[in-house]
Amino acid sequence: MIMKKLLFLFSVCALLSSCNARKNIVYLQDNKIEQIQAIANANKIKVQPGDQLQIIVSCKDPELAAILNMPIVSFHSQTSTVNTSNSVVTYVVNDDGTIDFPILGSIPVEGLTREEVRTTIANKIKELELIQDFVVTVNFSNLKIYVLGEVSAPGTYTITDNNVNVLQAIAMAKDLTIHGRRDEVYVVREQENNRVTYRLDLRSDSIFQSPAFYLKQNDVVYVAPSKVRANQSTVGGNAVQNPSFWLSVTSCLTSVATFSLAMYRYRHD
Repeated sequence: MIMKKLLFLFSVCALLSSCNARKNIVYLQDNKIEQIQAIANANKIKVQPGDQLQIIVSCKDPELAAILNMPIVSFHSQTSTVNTSNSVVTYVVNDDGTIDFPILGSIPVEGLTREEVRTTIANKIKELELIQDFVVTVNFSNLKIYVLGEVSAPGTYTITDNNVNVLQAIAMAKDLTIHGRRDEVYVVREQENNRVTYRLDLRSDSIFQSPAFYLKQNDVVYVAPSKVRANQSTVGGNAVQNPSFWLSVTSCLTSVATFSLAMYRYRHD
């Protein structure tokens, strides 16, 4: 009788543990299936001081466009000659939020999206009537995010899109490990000489409302470890959570109960 009760109790504990494990692992558990939700905080990445922009002006006459495309210049000290290549250098955004552009001079770009930078430069070219039928292309060349902690492939990742969210960043890092805390994903952001840390819970669709859901350049995404992973740093730290530990405890309790029952019958026979 005692043995059956112990086995029943052990089965109930195992079932509850299984249900709890699913709640800790599954993403977006309260997401509304097939229900349209307005997209919040979907701002495109904007230019900040220190960013590098690759800007190319193209038209039918390459020689005319060349006056607005700053080439890479290499100096040869032995011959004192200067060579130029067809590659176009990147423009580093100054601390005051401007770039120094050939012919056009200083152009403020801080706080602008890539498309807005393109439009600003195109308008200046039109005002000066330098060339006709031209195309301006603007790309970021140094946007990066950093993914650390309990992910399968931590590292530095280059942003190529205007909008990159935290789920996409986790996908770049090949998802969280089984030991990653879905409810403790942190985004550390630095901008305008300030630092702010956001905490996201991937199990809830509340992440869509967070200002950190869409990432910005140089954001750091950190996934905290579970208690099991943290306890691995200590000797015997996971003993209580080890199934073999509980099997040993159950076996020990069963032996004690059997011995107690035998002693009870012996005394009353």
